[in-house]
Amino acid sequence: MIPSATYRIQFRNGMTFDRVAALVPYLKDLGISHLYASPVFTATAGSTHGYDVTNPNEIDPAIGGRDGFDRMAAALKQAGMGLILDIVPNHMSTSLENAWWRDVIEYGQQSRYFRYFDIDGARPLTLPFLGDTFEAELEKGAIALKRDPVTNKVALVYYDAEYPLNPGTYSEDKSIAELHEAQSWRLMSWREAPKQLSWRRFFEITGLIGVRVEDPAVFDDTHRLILELVHSGIVDGLRIDHIDGLADPLGYLQRLRQATGPECYITVEKILAKGEQLPADWPVSGTTGYEFIASLAEVLVDDNNLDQLQQVHDEALGGAIDRHTALREAKGLMVDRNFEGEFTTLLRLATELAERNSMAVESDALRHALRELLLAFPVYRTYGTAEGLTAGDITLLNRVVDQVNAEENRPDANALNVIIAILTGNLQVLLQLSQNLLSQR
Repeated sequence: MIPSATYRIQFRNGMTFDRVAALVPYLKDLGISHLYASPVFTATAGSTHGYDVTNPNEIDPAIGGRDGFDRMAAALKQAGMGLILDIVPNHMSTSLENAWWRDVIEYGQQSRYFRYFDIDGARPLTLPFLGDTFEAELEKGAIALKRDPVTNKVALVYYDAEYPLNPGTYSEDKSIAELHEAQSWRLMSWREAPKQLSWRRFFEITGLIGVRVEDPAVFDDTHRLILELVHSGIVDGLRIDHIDGLADPLGYLQRLRQATGPECYITVEKILAKGEQLPADWPVSGTTGYEFIASLAEVLVDDNNLDQLQQVHDEALGGAIDRHTALREAKGLMVDRNFEGEFTTLLRLATELAERNSMAVESDALRHALRELLLAFPVYRTYGTAEGLTAGDITLLNRVVDQVNAEENRPDANALNVIIAILTGNLQVLLQLSQNLLSQR
């Protein structure tokens, strides 16, 4: 059943399944065909939004659990209304309440869940959840040892967080600092996250870790309950949160479509820039409307008259500001400061690929080329696969390259060609390197 009108309900903060069930007659009178529910799966205790999922295969008891969910679903069905679920395939919470994440901390790469998360296995697992450096917090007495009275396991305790020690690393004659050094993970200040993080986060939020749903086993384990609800007829549609965070959005959507069947109504949260189109080969019914919101904004602000708006702006502030320069500076701050670690990782991968392909290029030149491309890109991302970029993305890349080369501070041609070769998949060892990186996880 294709929705004709949806009504979004944000669960939590007092909104439960039973409260929604009581609202169903009202929603019916409004002409609503489908309830559009925020994430309902178990999230971090006290979560105000539900996107920090700790267990994707459990309906959160905090908002009524499975029994409450079934009561709400029954009320919707009785009223002839459908249900659309907001699901979160890209990330999970880094709370210790997340049993999969906690298992990774305790067992390192021996954990069966290590590959579930997008972790750089070549480095210790970074845990940037301290208020200060490890040394400073230890000196203050904020870090201690504690033995669980039930499991008899020892953990490093920081206030109410208990980080389990790797098996075989505890010894009574070791200091806390020595025990910490013996772990496969490192506690550190939250301030170090932009520089040193060893795993993919959700934007700048270190409370959320990227999930590798491109792995079929991970997809199956994270979608077990979701698919059960779809196949049972309880859920009519799915809204995919942050589709662009996934390694391969098309591959994910194809797998999801195959798993749900053709009747499931699927939309994606996709930020479309002005003039950008949703990829035609995505097996979805559309987006959740950022482009519509942008169109509404254009009712109030006409792009063709931005000069007039800027004039008013400059008069109010008493000085002129070049908005293009300001935008570039803002993007530069994001690359250089907010996402320094992510940018460094990209640069390291580019350097490795250049070396493996005997492409001589100076590190500074490569850094400059990569940075300039990032600053110039007008859309959120491209959609390269093992076969390279799509024709549309190649056209976009060429346009961006032309723009970058037209700048006064244009990148070194050789360095820029290395980045282009990587993006287009025109490197002999690109696939081999990808396989090696996966094997390290």
